[in-house]
Amino acid sequence: KTMRTSRRVILGSLAASLTLALGACGFSPMYGSSAVGSTLSRIRVETGDERVDFLLQEALIDQMGSRHADGDLTLRTETDLGATGLGVGADAIVRRFAIRLDVDYALYRDGETDPVLVGSTYGEASYNLSGSVYASMISEQDAEARAARMAAQRVSMQLVRALDEIQTHGPATP
Repeated sequence: KTMRTSRRVILGSLAASLTLALGACGFSPMYGSSAVGSTLSRIRVETGDERVDFLLQEALIDQMGSRHADGDLTLRTETDLGATGLGVGADAIVRRFAIRLDVDYALYRDGETDPVLVGSTYGEASYNLSGSVYASMISEQDAEARAARMAAQRVSMQLVRALDEIQTHGPATP
């Protein structure tokens, strides 16, 4: 019992020390109640018409918490989906593929033609072909969804960094 109590005291002291240390160095969470985190949830998302664009849009909306966005910013994306054969079997047939989803994005303020910021990133995932056409198709679709989620995470992280930089230091000048 004394061991448990001392462990709790030590862990509590460690947590308090970390909180004070991180606060002293200027650390603030990227998500949460910060102005940048709440800005993300107000950004509308517009993507293309392909299946992978829909997957990216859903992943971005989930990642940014912007399902009911009502702000004056719109994120527009363009995607390019590619697949590369990775694993060639003894029968000289490619059995493993890598999916790469390249995403170019721009953030626009309503009524303005020049973007507030632009960027690009990508998401990657791989899948195996199986003996079944249906199973192979499902594996490919799953890889596309994973690549879209990875790209959405990267886009939202880049947006958070850029918006924080804009709020902290003002817009960049060319």
